[in-house]
Amino acid sequence: MDKYSLISFAPSIVIVAAMIVMGVVGGRYLKKAIAKDAAKAGE
Repeated sequence: MDKYSLISFAPSIVIVAAMIVMGVVGGRYLKKAIAKDAAKAGE
């Protein structure tokens, strides 16, 4: 793997990793928000 292919390959990996992290964080946040809404509805 030479330097020039790495220059175009690295940003792609960074974007994919960021999407995965955002998906995990977003999923957790969504679960908390749903639980909070359910608790309010149950009051």
